[in-house]
Amino acid sequence: MSRLFTAFARGVTARPRLALATLAVVAVALGSGLAILGEQADNTVFLPDDSEVALAGEQLSELFPDSAGLTGVTILHRGDTLTPAGLAHIDAVIAETVAEPSIAERLAITEPVVSLAAIYRQALGVDDLSAVAQDQIDQATAALSDDEAMATAIAGLSGEADGDGLVISQIRLRELGDPDGLEAAELLVADLVADVDGPLDVRSLSAATIDEESAESSSSSMSTLMFVAFAVIVVLLLLFFRSGSDVALSLAGLGITVVGTVGFQGLVGPDGLGLIGLPNSITTMVPIMLIGLVVDYAIQSVAHYREIRADGATVGVAARTGLLGVMLPLGLAAGTTIISFLTNLASPIPANQDFGIVAAFGVFFGLVTMLTLIPAARTILDQRSEARGSLAEARLMTDAIPGAGSVIARIGEFVARQPMVALAGAAVLTVALGSAATQISTEFDTNDFLPGDGDSLTDLAALDEALGGQTEVVTVLIEAELTDDRTLRNVLTLSEAFVDELSRPTGAASGITASLGSLYLDWNTDSGEPGDNHDPGLAEIAATIDQGLTLDPDGVQRILDRLEANDPVGFGQVAINDPDGVDRTLIQFNALTGDQDRTEQMVDDIDGLWFGPRDQIVATSGEIVGLEVTTAMTDSQSSSIAITMVAALIVLMLFFWATEFKPMLAVIAVLPILLVLLWVLGTMTLLGIPYNVITALITALSIGIGVDYTIHIIHRFTHEVDHGRSLLDATKTTLATTGSALTGSALTTALAFAVLLFSPLAPFRQFGLVTGITILYALVVSVVVVPPMLIVWAAYHEWRAGPSEPATGPSERSAGEAGADVDTGDDRARPSVAAT
Repeated sequence: MSRLFTAFARGVTARPRLALATLAVVAVALGSGLAILGEQADNTVFLPDDSEVALAGEQLSELFPDSAGLTGVTILHRGDTLTPAGLAHIDAVIAETVAEPSIAERLAITEPVVSLAAIYRQALGVDDLSAVAQDQIDQATAALSDDEAMATAIAGLSGEADGDGLVISQIRLRELGDPDGLEAAELLVADLVADVDGPLDVRSLSAATIDEESAESSSSSMSTLMFVAFAVIVVLLLLFFRSGSDVALSLAGLGITVVGTVGFQGLVGPDGLGLIGLPNSITTMVPIMLIGLVVDYAIQSVAHYREIRADGATVGVAARTGLLGVMLPLGLAAGTTIISFLTNLASPIPANQDFGIVAAFGVFFGLVTMLTLIPAARTILDQRSEARGSLAEARLMTDAIPGAGSVIARIGEFVARQPMVALAGAAVLTVALGSAATQISTEFDTNDFLPGDGDSLTDLAALDEALGGQTEVVTVLIEAELTDDRTLRNVLTLSEAFVDELSRPTGAASGITASLGSLYLDWNTDSGEPGDNHDPGLAEIAATIDQGLTLDPDGVQRILDRLEANDPVGFGQVAINDPDGVDRTLIQFNALTGDQDRTEQMVDDIDGLWFGPRDQIVATSGEIVGLEVTTAMTDSQSSSIAITMVAALIVLMLFFWATEFKPMLAVIAVLPILLVLLWVLGTMTLLGIPYNVITALITALSIGIGVDYTIHIIHRFTHEVDHGRSLLDATKTTLATTGSALTGSALTTALAFAVLLFSPLAPFRQFGLVTGITILYALVVSVVVVPPMLIVWAAYHEWRAGPSEPATGPSERSAGEAGADVDTGDDRARPSVAAT
């Protein structure tokens, strides 16, 4: 390892122009991936790959394209709707929309359009609603309200939101095996309805319009937030560096890192190597995260280079020695961060897996960029000034925040004199926040990815107010032999449960809207009216198949054949009768959305109504998908945390054993991070922040940042003890120097993430807040928990070693000497570690 570090440091500083040229070539190559990056994926990437719900959804779309493979477009009409002009406007919007060829070919076969205007045209017996009088509409309204079925239908289409009338129309479109074409059709509907002139405010709402607004908001807000983050970094770096060239180099390094990482995402994406999916809502956060993480590498590099120059070294020696000094601690810190991000590969959620890959590469590339760019560029710039005799004196960065050193030194003195008190206080806080963490919410709502002031969220809120809540179609897929007596009885039992509102599954907002049983009743029930679908033959066949305890399979098959012959289209929408394979049928009903607990109970109720094998039945809908994502994420996080902690522990134990024969230091570096996790989760509970697919990423981030801080403290403390400091002096010096610098680093990282608080998307704001809390807690355990643990550890080793001669090393150092290895664990006087 020492040879690798030495070769890298010598190559960068001895041939700086070649190093910069190589970095430029790599950056350009990675940047080429920007051209094939692709658009942001929809929220289906949050569904686990092996999910029953995902598989059922795919099967339904493929097997029942005219009933389950449909998408609904909701058109909202706001204003004075129940007027001649209002109803005529609604009618014109629908007419012009469905007349578009690309939309007409995708219309559902049954009930393609539901419109209030159509109901009034039929009730009034007219074709042109603009020609009727207002009193005619009022009379029709009164007449329709007396008809229970029509009154229910109208109530489901009209209401009031924000004091204005609101009427919805619905258009159902088929996918036809072309999801991209379906998305284009939905977006075309949005354009068409907005172009129809009339007195009403008209807008459409669909999966495509929601996804488009979410993607545009994420992209535009991230661009803005990245600019703000860069501005914050500029201010902080100017404060810390007081050098324009160092600020420029750091910003250049950040720019190269971001461009290279985003380009990498394109190169390994669907249009490149195909190793990951399209960008998604959480991979868009990676650039912001990298700005906060990678800038620390720049600060460490510049600080160490200046410290060695301040000791009188030439530019070449300072650049090479400084680079060697930071490669070890920064490599360890970055390595544990990369490991923590890569544990997302164990997640069942594709979006999390992609995030882990992209973020891990970004950290690696950022480390390489900063350890190449800054030493190489400083060598070129400063050697030129050195040759001219105009090289300015190096400015030390001993106090990133003025006055922080003295405050943290006093903290160091306290924890050194009362280590058990500090550890006991941490234990009490852990118990309190750990108890709160057990009550954390795991709610997940894809609507949270919509901007709060956007059209989609406004329309969704209007639907809630006007129609008493949103509903969605739930489709239950049943895979079983339909002629089997048990299957048929289970289907009938499930169907009968929906007849009575009291026996319906929790959250069901209607009876069954489509099923094989409904189709049978439509053809078998004699209404006594001419032109109905009554089929006496079905009743005769049904009378022959009842054998008491069982049903005759041949008789059931004859009923299925008769239904399919009578209505092949209707039968194909609800059942597939495959004599040589597994039969499939579906049941559809409307359900309320917006409450995951209610949705979970609904799924349990449906399962409870099916008395056959559990794998024969799967319910799916948008809300159930969200429930599946939350469940999968929650189930996977415990193992992910354990994997990350164990991996970091193993890596650090191997390192500390190989370099210092002190593997216990790895435990001291990793164990406090478990406290950070518990504190963060407990604080999230108290603040009402849910643990969802976004905030769950804090797990990886807290381990990466936390281990980074603890490693720096451990290196500096052991360095001081090895050079003769007492435990009290070693602790005070460590916190006054390295602790102070870490405070500045934490401030830089936290403020870079804090810009997410200005995001229009709630999950990103939550992520920014929780990340700031995480950084604060990581800093606290580094200066309050780690030093007492080190003192106990060191005291134990002194006790085991027995009485010995007093250390001959200096007991005090000047402030300048103490600051010489501020935040990198300077090992210039410790060749055994630096050479590792």
